[in-house]
Amino acid sequence: MRPAAQLLAVAFVCSLVPALALADDNGTPKNETTASAAVAAPSIERPTQGTYHQPATPLSEPVVGPKIGYYLRSTASFRNFLDAGFISGIPNLPSAPVQPAPPANYDIPTMIDYKNAMTTYGYGIDNWRRQSEDELRYREHRLETGLATAETRDFLGNLLLPFALRQRAQYQPASFDSGFGTRLGHAFASAVVTRSDSGRLVPNVSKWGGIVGSAFIAKSFYAEQFNAPELNSNHFVARYIGFSIAGDVATNVGHEIVRSATRSDIENFMTQGTATEGSYYPLSFGGKLVYWGRSAYAPRNFIQGALIAGIPDVNDMPEFPAQPVITNQDQLLAYDKVLVNYGIAVQSWRDNLEENVRYHEHRLIGGFGESETQQFLSGFLVPVATRMDPRYIPLGSGHSFAARFGNAFEGVAVGHMDSGRRMVNLPVVVGTLGAAFIAQKEYYPTLNTPSLESNHVLGKTVGFNLAGDAVLNVLGEFLHHSSY
Repeated sequence: MRPAAQLLAVAFVCSLVPALALADDNGTPKNETTASAAVAAPSIERPTQGTYHQPATPLSEPVVGPKIGYYLRSTASFRNFLDAGFISGIPNLPSAPVQPAPPANYDIPTMIDYKNAMTTYGYGIDNWRRQSEDELRYREHRLETGLATAETRDFLGNLLLPFALRQRAQYQPASFDSGFGTRLGHAFASAVVTRSDSGRLVPNVSKWGGIVGSAFIAKSFYAEQFNAPELNSNHFVARYIGFSIAGDVATNVGHEIVRSATRSDIENFMTQGTATEGSYYPLSFGGKLVYWGRSAYAPRNFIQGALIAGIPDVNDMPEFPAQPVITNQDQLLAYDKVLVNYGIAVQSWRDNLEENVRYHEHRLIGGFGESETQQFLSGFLVPVATRMDPRYIPLGSGHSFAARFGNAFEGVAVGHMDSGRRMVNLPVVVGTLGAAFIAQKEYYPTLNTPSLESNHVLGKTVGFNLAGDAVLNVLGEFLHHSSY
């Protein structure tokens, strides 16, 4: 075993010490106490003091639905695409050769030199295109292999093996009553141990089996099927296993850090459920920070960027001129002029294509940046500065459809102070208008997209975002809330 692998193994064994110290010989947590008196609602049982995991799931609790739901959610996880991107890597495209300049004088020696230069240029362009296609295809094959491997890991580790071994695949966070250091130890140890369906502490064979199994399937099957033979190696297997375990640990640690930052929000949700007009509680500073962080990768940002970017206009490439019957020198020189004009037309076509694509790329960057700025202003900065709640607060069940639908539209203009008092929704208003003006005055001039700097575009952007907020409020009013 290599020294790095030995250190990794020692680290994971050491991470088990806090967990094993809290469990007796039967895997049952020690030092269990009654629920904390700080919980207001007696019907909600909080995690007990000193436990390694949350209280064990009763045998009568259904496990089929939650396991299938967790697996289905994991198939669309951002981590899968991140893993595939790391395996694919960044394409290293060569630079295209420079097209020769057309001659100023049209005579036989000059045209012969120009034709030879164009012939060499043609071969260079053909080689450049082939090399670029090979590089892109190579990265595509690695991307396909990486994505297939990640999905196989989810299938094995989050569905098949948890059912076969009767284990829990989903990470079970540590008790809030534990110290932060103990909770971090729990996050590390959870990559090695988990709970069985009956609540016993067992080796996390499901997680490790999914990682190791998918790595060997990728090496033995996917690498050949997706034409990525360089991944058919033990070196790839070892690296994939190591990075996957590190990814699990990082995910668990991040989960505990987020829970620490939003502890009061989670406790409010556990005791009061989702915040509604009739049962309101504010977000903490950490809750607002996490609320904004989640919005940073919301589909809305990509949709707005794509809509502002538009579709590039791609014209047909000029056709190569057919060679006529040439019987004298004048006809040859005339055809040479036609070839020169063709070369100029191709150069102009390529320049216009690159300029058009680059222009729409700048529009995409500007639109995406505007949306991200709006999310930062409306989700964090303005709510913290004004002590307002960035969330839409639903009216909740028990009210008529018309009342709930009207509340969703009203929520665009009316928000909540942290105190619960209703007032103008400054996060939405300031965030939407502020981001639009920042984009108009800063982003679009810097990106050289003058067509987006008009007040007409500003008005359309503001209207589009307010309409988007109204739609999201309607969804938030009628869809089930699984968290605060």
